[in-house]
Amino acid sequence: MCFRPAEIDMSKTCPQCGAHNDFGNDTCDQCGAKLPGAPKVGSAPGAPGAPGAPKAPGAPQAPGAPKPPSAPGAPE
Repeated sequence: MCFRPAEIDMSKTCPQCGAHNDFGNDTCDQCGAKLPGAPKVGSAPGAPGAPGAPKAPGAPQAPGAPKPPSAPGAPE
């Protein structure tokens, strides 16, 4: 028996003209329309603030140093 993996279509379909484009294309080769999933101009994938990018966890807080003892209050 021979098991073949399912065919996977790695192309993007243009919403304007229906042409199939390579997966890495941002615009349609046929009509020039913006393809779905294309990154916004000026944003790199994984850039801070990019939509859908998870936020990096913050650095753990350093333990607080003990406070020096306060001076005794003036007698009343």
